Amino acid sequence: MVVGLYDRIPLNNGYTIPRIGLGTAGLSGAEAEEAVFYALNHGYRLIDTAAIYDNEEEVGRGINLAINAGISREEIFVVTKIAPEDMGFDKTTDAFEESLERLNTQYVDLLLIHKPAKDDEVTLETWRAMEEIYASGRVRSIGVSNFDRGDLAMLLEEAKVRPAVNQYQMFPGASARHTNDYCDEENIVSMAYSPLKKGKVQKDRKLSSMAETYGKTAEQLVLRWSIDRNVVPIPQSGNKDHIRDNIDIFDFTISDNDMEILNSLDIPRGERQSNDASGLRDRTHRRQNIQKGRGRGSGRMRH
Repeated sequence: MVVGLYDRIPLNNGYTIPRIGLGTAGLSGAEAEEAVFYALNHGYRLIDTAAIYDNEEEVGRGINLAINAGISREEIFVVTKIAPEDMGFDKTTDAFEESLERLNTQYVDLLLIHKPAKDDEVTLETWRAMEEIYASGRVRSIGVSNFDRGDLAMLLEEAKVRPAVNQYQMFPGASARHTNDYCDEENIVSMAYSPLKKGKVQKDRKLSSMAETYGKTAEQLVLRWSIDRNVVPIPQSGNKDHIRDNIDIFDFTISDNDMEILNSLDIPRGERQSNDASGLRDRTHRRQNIQKGRGRGSGRMRH
């Protein structure tokens, strides 16, 4: 697969998404602003944030600095999310307005539900609010995060607008392949957060050894693995060297044999993701819960 930094993946609503982005979870203050500005000036075009990261203002400033420096807003793909405590129809509408103000932009390219609620009806109310926002033109695409196959199946039964993206944790050895396969079948683009296993891939000797054959680092190999699977990785970093290195991945392609090895890595116990096969819930029970309106809550964040 020959792709370049500025190539994009088509979404199911006619828009497109960059093949790699900058994650900003954990960045704050001047570091967040500078990282976003630096990334955009070095070729990134996707910036991922969320209300719960408490950095939308700084991210917005970094984006606007880049725009003032000559990068068109149309080139930049801005992602933010509805926090668990802001779910529900009215609260979602209000939360989006607040995010838009903090980001200091007229529209958002992708708005996600940060994670499904325990009560499916709350998730659906949130989605209905997002569909109205989408219809208003203030967000170009809507999607979800941390949804497993059961969550997606439930949403697809009710949604008028299909989710364009599902963002979830993915790296070699924990590829959430059942969720990934389901997203591919339903024409939903997968976006990978923590694609570098929160910095731990560099400690993996197998990955480092394989990367050396391409003249790359383990991190670059893993990010290219995502790219070659048509997944959008969003590595997080405030380090300028890492930000540059993370996009130096478009001058090589992983061989079919090495892709097969990476795809078949065992998932260690304790690192199995709830969005993989074990996360699939009984749909009949879920529909009964929606009808009866039982059980409300947001649970803990997964990232």
